[in-house]
Amino acid sequence: MKLAADEERMLAGELGPGVQRAIELLIAVGEAYEAEEMIDISSSHILSPEMQFWNTGQLSRWARELVAEYVEGAETFRVPVTINPIFLEPKIAERLGYPQSYIEEMRESLAYGMKTYGKLGVIPTYTCCPFYIYPSRQGEHLGGAESVAVLFNNSVFGAMVNRESGPTALATALTGKTPLYGMHLPENRHGQAIIELKDDLDPRTFTYADYNALSYYVGKMVVDKIPIFLGLPKNMSIAQLKYLCAPLGVSAGLPMLHAVGVTPEAPTVEAALGGKKAEMTVEVGKKEINMTFEELRSASERVINYVFLGCPHVTIPEIKEIARLLQGKKINSDVIFIVGTAKPLRLLAQEMGLVDIIQDSGAMVVSGMCSAGSFLRRGVPEGFKVGVVATNAAKAAHYLQVGGVQVWFGTMQKCINAAIKGKWEAA
Repeated sequence: MKLAADEERMLAGELGPGVQRAIELLIAVGEAYEAEEMIDISSSHILSPEMQFWNTGQLSRWARELVAEYVEGAETFRVPVTINPIFLEPKIAERLGYPQSYIEEMRESLAYGMKTYGKLGVIPTYTCCPFYIYPSRQGEHLGGAESVAVLFNNSVFGAMVNRESGPTALATALTGKTPLYGMHLPENRHGQAIIELKDDLDPRTFTYADYNALSYYVGKMVVDKIPIFLGLPKNMSIAQLKYLCAPLGVSAGLPMLHAVGVTPEAPTVEAALGGKKAEMTVEVGKKEINMTFEELRSASERVINYVFLGCPHVTIPEIKEIARLLQGKKINSDVIFIVGTAKPLRLLAQEMGLVDIIQDSGAMVVSGMCSAGSFLRRGVPEGFKVGVVATNAAKAAHYLQVGGVQVWFGTMQKCINAAIKGKWEAA
């Protein structure tokens, strides 16, 4: 791989041993993908392994050691850097009934991580949706992990970013570089699979859960082919686009989609295909949507214990809708209801009076943590009973099911009704 002068200095250790290790890692990745050179990036979004694996014993300790090696001698990140949420806020863990020893171990690990990244100048977004706070632009090269952020930046903004691992995302933040391969090359960004909606579907009536089900189903069908969605409204909201993007990160692991008329690189089907023929066509109708709703439901017990909204983190319009549905109502005393968002959005919602309305009902509006249960599948203490969860997020339902948690998947309205009544009602 051809290196620029500043990259040679990094490799020689002139910027410290941590940056040297970081550039070595990126060179190794680049060579594996046959990249010919490095490119400068404008920003990066990192995952924090020591804050996300704190509850898995040796893996947590290994993650801390790994980060310590990479930041050794580094004084600051070389580009603006945002950060993913922690999995569980200690105060919420207390309300969920986790053992105190477990909480204290978590608290110590979180404090260490926040201090480490704070010294390097991280923007403390603690959200899976950094694009709420630090948007990108078409053609901009980025580094970073988190599937939602990668999908949204590529598909909605037209920025160029690969799905990085935690260590490589950190390496891009420390060096301001990434290998030129994958989604950084225009020829790799074209779609290969046409997604057509059948006549019995009207996307203008879609709920967020419908967009989730559509995308989750499509991901399973296309597997590794970038989908091109036809017939979606060109005035889709940020929230709708977020729910369209998110499931592709778990049912397929894709870095990008094209929504014709929305994605900057897809003004037409022909442009999205890059002048080539589609490799496959997938038709989606009510049957496929209903089938996916059923697939994302694993619960048989209708009495619920938790409701999670905000996977990915909710927008202001979503918070406003939640407040409207909860106005003057009370959450069942046996249900814990968590709404997760980014801190700046929570502050705005507080100023709008929305947080008070939601919390007066008995629900919680949290920021900086994963609201929808990723923590429930990671190192749950022996004897800790998770219970039954309701959510409108396909990504959360997918992860929870993998962890053996009983899940009801449905619309925001149905989740809120379940939280009020304490049980999931039949359709």
